[in-house]
Amino acid sequence: MSTPIPVLIAGAGPSGLVLALTLAKNGVPVRIIEKDTKYHVGQRGAGIQPRSQDIYGYLGTLPDVVNAGRPNLLRCIYEMPGGTVPAKIYDMTPFNPPTPSVPNRNPIILGQAHNEEILRAHLAKHDVYIELCTELVGFEQSESGVTAHIVKHENGNETQETVHTRWLVGADGARSIVRKQLGLTFLGDTRQGEHIVIGDLEVKNLSRDFWHTWGSMSTKLIYLRPTEYDGIFSLLIGGQFDRDALINSREALLNHIRETTNRHELEFGIIKWLSDFKPNIRMVNKFGEGNVFIVGDAAHVHSPTGGQGMNTGVQDAFNLGWKLSLVYKGHASPSLLETYSEERLPVIDEMLNKTTVLLNKTLAFKSDGSNTASLDRPKILHMLGVNCRSSGIVVDEQPDAADAPKVGYLEEDWSVLYAGDRAPDASRILALGVQPVERSTLFKIFGPTHHTALVYTNVVDPEETKAVLEAIQTCPAGSMQTVAVLPHSFAHPAKLEGFDWTILDTNSYALAGYPPVAKGFGVIIVRPDGVVGAIVKGAEGVKRYLSGVFKL
Repeated sequence: MSTPIPVLIAGAGPSGLVLALTLAKNGVPVRIIEKDTKYHVGQRGAGIQPRSQDIYGYLGTLPDVVNAGRPNLLRCIYEMPGGTVPAKIYDMTPFNPPTPSVPNRNPIILGQAHNEEILRAHLAKHDVYIELCTELVGFEQSESGVTAHIVKHENGNETQETVHTRWLVGADGARSIVRKQLGLTFLGDTRQGEHIVIGDLEVKNLSRDFWHTWGSMSTKLIYLRPTEYDGIFSLLIGGQFDRDALINSREALLNHIRETTNRHELEFGIIKWLSDFKPNIRMVNKFGEGNVFIVGDAAHVHSPTGGQGMNTGVQDAFNLGWKLSLVYKGHASPSLLETYSEERLPVIDEMLNKTTVLLNKTLAFKSDGSNTASLDRPKILHMLGVNCRSSGIVVDEQPDAADAPKVGYLEEDWSVLYAGDRAPDASRILALGVQPVERSTLFKIFGPTHHTALVYTNVVDPEETKAVLEAIQTCPAGSMQTVAVLPHSFAHPAKLEGFDWTILDTNSYALAGYPPVAKGFGVIIVRPDGVVGAIVKGAEGVKRYLSGVFKL
């Protein structure tokens, strides 16, 4: 038997990689295996939504993502028949200017393979590397952990390995062996009549300034979208076509593209990858059992419309990662892990409803561009309203909190904030007591390795502030940062004793972004996943939150 490992992750797509990086940043030893013989290729889940950008910011990968990606392009819909004259040029996702509370407000288009490459590079900084050709074939679990059976495929040979791990996480896709062996249900719908072919290929003599669209699903449909790689386009074929011929014959594929688009001047080079796809809309009844969990496509599959699937998996992983870390360190009871399923199920349930509606609207798109509203991608898809307000571990003392909507996937609404919501950023804050004094943001203080307690000193009186700090001192060392928030009008601002950070809210953005403060709720606890864990008035509320999360 191999050396025991705290966490074994089966599957090295975005969900598995984000989980591994979250654990690595928390100092949790992790092993990640992938049955494929080489790293994934292709665009696949290419839209990185603003909520996932927030997560990548916490993990440190966002600058690389921004540098490599590109904004969503205008959609050029061509007159048919003909295929050369634009019938309409349309913006599916109009630009949203960043705000102090929401610095990431627009999707970034970056191929999933490139996204994974960035995540692997950051994992390597923690000496964590993906083991290719390594397949999970089965497991048994007991109270003490999981015994996993692995097969390594190398040079035509198979080597069997038995691994003991405290936790096994299946990030192994829609055909997940982990989900199947756990016996979790995967109910939903397969849209048999809506087959599509997707892939990446080299195209010449086609503008890279637009997402090109010919036809509709009722006849023949072609999408060609420029990728971040020069000359490479993402391809989607829908409507009426011979699936087997297109998948198995380069000549048949290229002829179909030319005939459908009527663009015979197009020249084609390499085909980087090609796959057929049937929209599946399914989800599990729970996200794990005992010491075994699932994330991403292993737990839920979506239609490709709306750019939600990959993003949802990333958010699964980030939710699970900080909880596993606390339990591994002995800072939290294993019961904390039960909240993973509790918090994610309502989100997925609502998200599947929304993506299915989008799929149906997209299928109704007309080739003349007369109903481009069917291609609209509303801001709710940015996922900034995804929440866990109904979670049993969040604490909210606001009088109206009990009546606040508890749907897991809501429209963004910056006029209110409840425990379980995304924690807003605040720009242009001044960090005091550091040399040199520097402008900063709350997002630079929040992070995946610790909770953060914001204490608004203009709301919480000195005696209550002292009691809040004393309550927080019962937390395990390093698990909670304390931040004193001084109003911009504070006389003689300086670092306050007892706090890890003292910030001067020079433009009142930290006040505006957190509306409960103006109503007297001056202590906000932000979780490691960037979710508001508690909105309370003082020490007693802090104690309630801590008792639900930490082993004190």
